[in-house]
Amino acid sequence: MTVRLLLRDKGAAVSTARPDTKVQEIMDQFERDEVSAVVVTHSDGSILGIVSGGDILRALNRGGPSVLKSSVSDVMTTEVFKCDVSEPLSNVYEMMNTNQIRHVPIVEGSELCGIINTLDVVKYRLREIAYEAEA
Repeated sequence: MTVRLLLRDKGAAVSTARPDTKVQEIMDQFERDEVSAVVVTHSDGSILGIVSGGDILRALNRGGPSVLKSSVSDVMTTEVFKCDVSEPLSNVYEMMNTNQIRHVPIVEGSELCGIINTLDVVKYRLREIAYEAEA
């Protein structure tokens, strides 16, 4: 199965923010969009980083509550592991496991077109197991 097929079922919505967005706004965005990571993009749509709840917790632990007034660019992860929409889903599993990450932005060429998280992978595998059991 390719990443494209999983995104077709899941949907291609991606929560994004600009690098100057305040950390408090990102926390509000997590709740509003019901996500656990936001992809930080440049005005041209290119990926600059990704920020998760874990990134914010680590920043709060180091810098205290004043971090909430900082820009997300100060706390985001800049080494972003991404995957092309045409790649096999097994590449996403391997990337998540090897790099100990929970979110993988999906691109088509240079355009952000989705995001897959560990829960998406688990749901897919459970459906796959159920289909095999029925067969």
